[in-house]
Amino acid sequence: MRFIRKTLAVTMTAAISLAAVSACSGTKEESPKPVYEGTIGQKIDAFYQDHIDTAAGMAVAVFDENGVNYQGYYGYSNLEEQTPVDENTVFDWGSSTKTLVWVSVMQLWEQGKIDLEEDIREYLPDGFLTNLSYDTPIRMIDLMNHRAGFQEYYTDMFLRPQYDFLSLEDALQIDQPVQIFEPDTVTAYSNWGVALAGYIVERVSGMSFCDYVHENIFEPLGMEHSALAPDLSDNGWVRGQRENLMCYAGKTPLGNAFYLIELYPAGSCVSTLEDYITYASSFVQDECPLFGDPGTFDVMMSATSYYGNTGVVKNAHGFWALPYGSNTYGHGGNTQGCSSYITFDPEQQTGAVVMTNQLGEGYFNGDMFELIYGESAWDGPAADGLQEGFYHPARTVLKGHFKIMGAAYVTQDELSDFAWSYNENDGIAKIEYPYGDYYLVPAGAALFEVILIYSAVIGVIFAVISLIVKLIRFIIGKIRKKPFAVPLGRWSAAVSFIEVLIVFNIVLLAVLITAWVPHNAYLWIFPVITVFMVMLIILTSYGIRNYIHKRKQMSMVRRIYNVLVSLFAVIDIVLLIYMQIWR
Repeated sequence: MRFIRKTLAVTMTAAISLAAVSACSGTKEESPKPVYEGTIGQKIDAFYQDHIDTAAGMAVAVFDENGVNYQGYYGYSNLEEQTPVDENTVFDWGSSTKTLVWVSVMQLWEQGKIDLEEDIREYLPDGFLTNLSYDTPIRMIDLMNHRAGFQEYYTDMFLRPQYDFLSLEDALQIDQPVQIFEPDTVTAYSNWGVALAGYIVERVSGMSFCDYVHENIFEPLGMEHSALAPDLSDNGWVRGQRENLMCYAGKTPLGNAFYLIELYPAGSCVSTLEDYITYASSFVQDECPLFGDPGTFDVMMSATSYYGNTGVVKNAHGFWALPYGSNTYGHGGNTQGCSSYITFDPEQQTGAVVMTNQLGEGYFNGDMFELIYGESAWDGPAADGLQEGFYHPARTVLKGHFKIMGAAYVTQDELSDFAWSYNENDGIAKIEYPYGDYYLVPAGAALFEVILIYSAVIGVIFAVISLIVKLIRFIIGKIRKKPFAVPLGRWSAAVSFIEVLIVFNIVLLAVLITAWVPHNAYLWIFPVITVFMVMLIILTSYGIRNYIHKRKQMSMVRRIYNVLVSLFAVIDIVLLIYMQIWR
């Protein structure tokens, strides 16, 4: 069974994360796959028609070393005004922007300016990394494999366009994620880690990452309709076109859904399909034009991590191995309004890209690639020896005030049908997936968190009902001019009121974060919660002490009620401290 956070975590996780892999905007039903016949264009046309009920706009292309074999525009960039998608429509790349970081790193590696096996602190200012937990050096190759050990990052991932944004260096320093795994032991997708690699490109090249990419990738390839800066100020035409793009969840309007990404190397690029093709097709040419030495591309596409001991490639210098065909690589990406995917087979020298103006679109950014590459030639799951128990996603938060976001577990039964591999390398029992692992946690620890969270939710409901009842009794007492006097009545009301205030501040925190405002707008909430927590501790201690002395004066119902008030108050205190919400 699956235990999923129901309160703050649900709200914020859904809204804040830059998606690593496109997820379907609707639930897919298991059914026989249709067979599509004809040319690749005819197949894509038929596939699009089969999913037109959930489609907004899409641009797609298939190419090989000789050029584009098929290029198509479907649907609308603005459903309401029936504006069709065309060659001037721009889309967000989302996380496929990350491949620009890895190409930049490999260019600097080719020039001898970056050593992929060197401790990255050699390229950073002294003391730049402040939340390291292990002595094991982090290498550039660990950042490429998403195995540096950093926990998930939520602060200012998206900001409304009207706000000022920080430099990449400052954005990386405002709330550094804690290192929760030893480097090169667990795969955990990290936007922050990729942005850190982009900053290293800045340090080594002496240029901003945006300028570096323009000079060394966009301009050599002739990509005149691409922008990378958080506000797209590096290309006015793209910025104007992006303002006109409307985005959708399915066909539900989201407005233009454009937000600033301070960690912009992780997902800020916007371009036309033509430029997306130009970039992606460079990886299927006889000699990749992005490198001076043809051998550099071969090195970039060599495996750097595998699924356990299966020999199946997981990652090649930042490019993920994909479950289509026999040798496909690439990277998907989501923003708050677009989904895209860049894919290519370097051996067959074929590739395909897709761009949509839909949040979390999964049919065109997933199933459709089987029309192009065929079904996966991977041998399938290799989960022999899988331990029973509770598994926790490695892409999580274990320390700090967003710890509650990590309170999610699944059992081995849910994972085993989809597991790529299972291994206990490095002393960590884990199931490996594309973009991230799940690791085994003690059943007691998982149950403790789940019981704690659900008990706290019940306690809040109890506190709200209690306050409502007390208010009604107070009003009745005023009307009858005969107040209800009960032992510890005011105390229990005060405790319930403090609990409700704490929940109100947590909800307000979630609202402000998901409203895409800067962290400065909600930092004050944490000390406020701390003050309320201290007040709750004092009140609870006082109430328990007085209950012991006054319980004989109470009816059985009143005793039970005050015990429940104290119990739920203690649970809330434990939750606040354990989940570190107050920090």
